[in-house]
Amino acid sequence: MQTRSTPSSRLPGNKATYLLVAVWTVLVFISLITQREQLNRTASALARIDAIANLKKDMTIRQWASGVGGVFIREEHVPSTNSLEEEERVTLTRSNGEILRLVSVTPIHLLLAIQGASNRANGKEESGIRERLTSKQLRNLDNAPDDWEATALEALNKGGDMVAEALPRKGGHGLMRVMIPMRMEKECLECHRDTLVPVGGLRGGASVSINLNAYRTAQEPTWLAIQYWHFGIWLLGLTGIYAFAFLTRRRNIEKRRREEERRENETAFAAMAEGAIITDAKGSILWVNDAFCRISGYGRDEVIDRNPRFLKSGAHDEAFYRQLWQQLTSSGHWRGELWNKRKSGEIFPEEISIQALRGADGRIRRYISILSDITERKRNERELQEYREHLEELVRQRTGELTVARDEAEAANRSKTTFLANMSHELRTPLNAVIGFSLLMDKDRDLAPKQRRNAEIINRSGNHLLTLINDILELSKIESGKMEMNAQEVDLAELLEQVVDMMRQRAEQAGISLALEAEGLPEAVVLDPVMLRQVLINLLSNAVKFTAVSPVRLVYPIPAQGVSLKANGVDAGGGMVRLTFGVADTGIGIPVEDLARIFQPFEQAGGSPREGTGLGLTISQQYVRMLGGELVVESEVGKGAVFSFSVTVPAPRLPQAKLARRLVTGVEPAAHGKRILVVDDLPEARLLVRSLLEPLGFGIIEASTAAEAEHAVECGGSGLADLVLMDWFLPDGNGLDAIERIRARKDIRQPRIAMLTANALEESRHAALAAGADDFLSKPYEESALYAMLEKHLSIRFALGTETGAGQSQVVPGRGIVAAGLLGLAPETRTLLAEAAVSLDRQRIAGALLAVADENRELASRLAEFSDTRQYQALWELLGIMDGEEEP
Repeated sequence: MQTRSTPSSRLPGNKATYLLVAVWTVLVFISLITQREQLNRTASALARIDAIANLKKDMTIRQWASGVGGVFIREEHVPSTNSLEEEERVTLTRSNGEILRLVSVTPIHLLLAIQGASNRANGKEESGIRERLTSKQLRNLDNAPDDWEATALEALNKGGDMVAEALPRKGGHGLMRVMIPMRMEKECLECHRDTLVPVGGLRGGASVSINLNAYRTAQEPTWLAIQYWHFGIWLLGLTGIYAFAFLTRRRNIEKRRREEERRENETAFAAMAEGAIITDAKGSILWVNDAFCRISGYGRDEVIDRNPRFLKSGAHDEAFYRQLWQQLTSSGHWRGELWNKRKSGEIFPEEISIQALRGADGRIRRYISILSDITERKRNERELQEYREHLEELVRQRTGELTVARDEAEAANRSKTTFLANMSHELRTPLNAVIGFSLLMDKDRDLAPKQRRNAEIINRSGNHLLTLINDILELSKIESGKMEMNAQEVDLAELLEQVVDMMRQRAEQAGISLALEAEGLPEAVVLDPVMLRQVLINLLSNAVKFTAVSPVRLVYPIPAQGVSLKANGVDAGGGMVRLTFGVADTGIGIPVEDLARIFQPFEQAGGSPREGTGLGLTISQQYVRMLGGELVVESEVGKGAVFSFSVTVPAPRLPQAKLARRLVTGVEPAAHGKRILVVDDLPEARLLVRSLLEPLGFGIIEASTAAEAEHAVECGGSGLADLVLMDWFLPDGNGLDAIERIRARKDIRQPRIAMLTANALEESRHAALAAGADDFLSKPYEESALYAMLEKHLSIRFALGTETGAGQSQVVPGRGIVAAGLLGLAPETRTLLAEAAVSLDRQRIAGALLAVADENRELASRLAEFSDTRQYQALWELLGIMDGEEEP
């Protein structure tokens, strides 16, 4: 078998490409540097040419001056040069009488003057051309040579005609300095006779210095263009390199693919245990492996170029093969079982998989078939079939037993769920009346303070009973991890007082004193008040239950002796406060063997069962852990027990100020007349909603069945019901079906619908919202929760009053307007009106107002406004019903 070449041996590697890129980059960079140097040399050459031109110009001027025998200039323009003091002076008188004093200037002096003027002009330009003369034997100290000039004079003295050199200079491109010799001439002997330099000898030099910055700056555009060209050439070269590498790779890949394609008939599937057949698009066999020859009994030479149909056994009809080829050509794959015939004539089963290979144009080029002889497997299947038939009977028997067990388990689960739902619904329904009507009693101004306190205790006890009902449901939530905390700012002292007030009456009935010892409480903390309240209620309930005649104390934090209180307000860091709570009693105590199991569900201490579910401590422990603490117990038989826990909670820096309680006294005038349909089969449940809302100005419509509710919505036209409060369980069905039927109606105005039910499971909430309800409120419900739901869905705002010490609200405005008129009514008329107002019957109130109109028509008209807008509570205030001013 030939060895397949690897891609690395055929394709140009990345290293070669990177090497070409590096070489190309270096070449471009070298070319760029060469161009830069060429520009520098050009700049130096131009500067040298300018320098020589300036020097030749100076020498030409000097020769001219020598040729004319000197130049006379005005004496006042003669520079202060010692050498000019001995020059010839001439006095002339001009035609206008002006006297001119002239001084003869030698050629050298003229040259110096021209150079000075040129230097002063060039000093202001970027070219910076400076000329000067220097001498080996000085008569003027200003002509003293510098280091470079001294070196240049030495070179000229040796016979050179010119010295030129580009010198670097800090902060620039450098200077081009050029010097030519100044030879002693005959006319120079007059001034330089004492120098002893013979005629023709070197007596000095004329030099010029040119700043190269101007020449380099002039070449910057050319340099920038050269850079751009080199960068473009570099990118073009990189593109060519990568294009060449890419095309080379593609060509090599294609070449390798063609080579592999040529070898596939020889190498594909050669080592497989299964048989393999490769055919062309027409079905002619191109190649088979050794396994195929072993399975079929044919040699390779016997099958090449033949169609595989010679293997047919006749077990399959033509329709079978048509379906096979139809699937193979459409999907490109077929897998199944075939019965074929060996060379010996034996018919055998084989499992075959056929795959179509398509070319780049999408046309089928090859078929590859992989087949396995499954004769042995079929034999084993037949043998197993007998065992299977026997086992199936056994399985059916066992399945029947398991089905019965499964049905029993599912029935138990359904029973559990049904029990929890029914228990919650059946207990919440009467509690809704207990809690709701206790709130209404608390609003009665005729109640004595003791009766009002008893009503509050009833309400709190009802809420406590509600929490006990929730224990079973909450335990399942805790165990499933669905319970979540709702942390909020809490007045801790007020919460503890409410808990103790709730338990005090029970303790007093048992002859047990209940004390609250609190010290150093923070003004407010952030935690879940429901969890904390439930934990403390559970612990106090157990303490009262297991205490005979001993004090029970709610204390926190618990000191070492467990009887006194030490307030701990130490900052735990980051605005946190650590609080410790404990409940201590002197009851029967808990045996040591029971300490480990009292926190388990449905477990109670002691040998005999007591009242309660046995879930209080279990739920309390879970709540405490969710709050971030751990509930621990210390107890000794006969001496009582102490339950304590500590939690670290945030303390708000700016606790909210305590506000006076706000009572709902009505709705704003714009919201008067909103109609609410209450659907509930219990009259007391409907009465509770009517008693809460009708005095505030709402119109209440009642329905006890789903049919009545649908009829009320259907016949209400455009404004009968703005909000429907739907109960879950109704005599003729359930609220979910009623909601779905109402939502399915397209010919009516759709009201807002809220499910108001004692079925408080979370699954019920989701089901109600899925059915089309806009909100969900479980019974028993807080009065504030009902008002909040009305505000949300009816877009209204309630009028609020401030609660006074006796729980009364502020007097309704407008009372003084008709007070005098009421006093003028006959006693029987006032009594009739008061009885009608208490009945909340609009027809009855209208009849009473007719009697009032006979005596005072204006007063009757004003009182009718309260009835029309259903402000019954305001009407009661006006009639003095709520404060005892008018007894019906």
